[in-house]
Amino acid sequence: MLTLAALLLLSAPSPTPARPPEPSPNPDPIVLSEDLEIEPLGDGLWRHISYRVLEDFGRSAANGLLVVSQGEAALIDTPWTDAQAAVLLDWVEQHLGAKVTVVIATHSHPDCLGGLAEAHRRGVRSYALDRTVDFAKAAGSEVPQNAIDEFGEVRVGAQRLELHFVGPGHVRDNLVVWIPDLKVLFGGCLVRSASSKFLGYTAEADLEQWPGTIERLEREYGDARLIIPGHGKPGGLELLARTLELLRGRKKSEAATASPRL
Repeated sequence: MLTLAALLLLSAPSPTPARPPEPSPNPDPIVLSEDLEIEPLGDGLWRHISYRVLEDFGRSAANGLLVVSQGEAALIDTPWTDAQAAVLLDWVEQHLGAKVTVVIATHSHPDCLGGLAEAHRRGVRSYALDRTVDFAKAAGSEVPQNAIDEFGEVRVGAQRLELHFVGPGHVRDNLVVWIPDLKVLFGGCLVRSASSKFLGYTAEADLEQWPGTIERLEREYGDARLIIPGHGKPGGLELLARTLELLRGRKKSEAATASPRL
């Protein structure tokens, strides 16, 4: 397991940090292929959206984040497949003039590390929670190279990215990634979008601890200007409120079902 010091990528800090993303109407995404799109979110920030047909959910979109600084880039979660990852990595080099040097997998599902083998083939370093490494090995998936324990940091160009395991929720190994200079939180599948009507896939969720995990996110990242969920549109702190609302609604529904009819 790597120490925190070993996780620091040696890059000179910029004297002028990048500007936080300014609120603006969502632009039309750039279509890279029939199952991959990318959307600018702000200075050096891009959301990638990849699609895959799932048996229980149909055509499903998953989000990842691209952070670009000083000719380097970090990919927070890969697209679903190696083929999609190849298209995205090529686009970053050809259109942004940057090279992806770091991949962070926020948990072990294929919407986070399905394209990891392609990234490794290109020499990209990968990071994940120690549990994610264990789960990937057990599932026979491509395994992230560097494991962290609850908290770690990586640098890409001038940007510092903080990797934090706040607690279980959607799964037992969901990391979040905080970009302090931009006040951007990548919540991944731990966080639902503001328009979500349900909690999504919960077969591996810790539904008892999930609400407390979201409450800790609210306390620790209450100054977030932008939050990116694992699925659906980015937004602000209302995404955390909506996730809590869905979780509490589930508890009320269970309590009502379990109560005797009087």
